Amino acid sequence: MVTQTQQQMRELGFTRKRFLHPASTEDDLISEGIFNRVLRVAEEAGRISDEISRAYGFDTKGASGVRNRLAHAYGEVDREILWTVISADFDELLASCRAYCDDKRLELS
Repeated sequence: MVTQTQQQMRELGFTRKRFLHPASTEDDLISEGIFNRVLRVAEEAGRISDEISRAYGFDTKGASGVRNRLAHAYGEVDREILWTVISADFDELLASCRAYCDDKRLELS
């Protein structure tokens, strides 16, 4: 879901500016969809075991914090923080996923 979200944002030309300050109904709807995707990714990442988290560098506590903030304070989420999650933390999560999959000889889809 992470790579799909990143690819779709590139295809749509969905920029930081459009995310932080939606200028249209379309931008607002896309932003809300991205919120939802981040919530889902954070929820799944937060379920990774402590053992795997330590071995592969998953930030499960950070993911759980993002998930809780999105789930319980949706209208009050700082979009700037969420953009950082999308633009930086997603890449870190993918790197951990790749390391795990490489080690286990699994294909990352």
